[in-house]
Parts: sequence; structure tokens; C-alpha cells
Amino acid sequence: MKIIAAILLSTFFVQKPSIETDKARWKAFYVDANVEKVADNWLLPFESSNRKDVKNLNIVSIFGDHRSSYLNGHIHTAIDVNPAKPATQLIAVYAMANGVVCSIHLGAEQKTVVVKHQLKDGTVMFTSYKHLKEVYVKTGQQVNEYTKLARLFTKEESKKYNGDFHHLHLEIRKKFDDYGCASWLTMTNVQLTERYYNPQTFIKQYVK
Repeated sequence: MKIIAAILLSTFFVQKPSIETDKARWKAFYVDANVEKVADNWLLPFESSNRKDVKNLNIVSIFGDHRSSYLNGHIHTAIDVNPAKPATQLIAVYAMANGVVCSIHLGAEQKTVVVKHQLKDGTVMFTSYKHLKEVYVKTGQQVNEYTKLARLFTKEESKKYNGDFHHLHLEIRKKFDDYGCASWLTMTNVQLTERYYNPQTFIKQYVK
């Protein structure tokens, strides 16, 4: 009984993962490559008749929501989006502007591509694309707004993972010092505003 009690007690006091305790294991997937071209033309991440028209973007879930998945209460660091009028069942995901692929991490239904950008004023920032079925780029690769990064899950493919993964989890990041884990370990508004832009606000400012 004493042994069982000790095990239960130790389990109770096991520290939950945090950004600081988890980030080291994701650093191996990061490449600190230089951006060759300034991000001076921003487009929506899906093919459409006009990739500058926000009406062609269907928002499934908003930035800042609280979630019960993984760590209960973690904050949604992205907007979940789909094209408003997909032309095909297989939906391609494009880089939103000039940049370089700096990380490809996770797997299965969480596969993620991160692109590093430099704005006209010299600001370095990142776009992150999650829930990818197929990835067509590699780390260190220079991309532009016409580079096909990946494709999304279909509804049928998503069902295999017993979840709703047939959308793009789109993050607009101020920094990538966590190497990706803040996507599922952001627990406070301070952590959220430290690393993330609201994608809807960013899109309104730059995709025009």
C-alpha cells in the first residue's frame, strides 16, 4: 500500500510540460537560415481567384480561444481556416510571402511547416502552417508566395485520426524561440502576446 501511495503521490506532483521545459527537444528541427528576399507581397495561403480578398478565407476557429485538448485550458495561438470555395478536394497550402523554411516538425495529423520572413522595416517574423497531410518543401528552402508548401487533410483522411484535422491551423508569429512547442503550451495571455500576432489583424494589414 505504501508503494502504491508513493506512486500516486509522485504522479500527482509531476510537473506539467511548459514552453521552457519542452522547447529544447524541438530545436533539432530548426534551421537558422537567412532570408534572401524581403516579404513585400502577402497573399492568402490558399489558391483562389483572388488571394488578396479575405472573403476567400473561411475562418473555422479564432485566435485566443481556450482549448481542452492536450493541456486543458491552453490558448489557441492561430486561426483555423479553409478556402471559402475550394476548387478541389485536395487543398494546397501556399507560403504567404517571400521567406525561408526554417522548421518542419511533428508528424501525422499535426505536421507543421514554419517559414521565416523579413518585413520591409527589417522585422523578422514567422508564419506557421499546421495539420498538413503532405509536405513538398524542405528546411533551408527559399520560398515565395507562389510556393506550394503542402496540402491539407481531406475529411475522409481526418476521420482516421478521430478528429477534425481538415483545416489549416495558421499562426503569425513574432518569434520562434520555443521552436514550435508554444503552439500547444501557451497558457496565458502574456505568453500569447509575447510570441503571436492575431492572424486576422495581420492579414487585414498586410494582405491588400
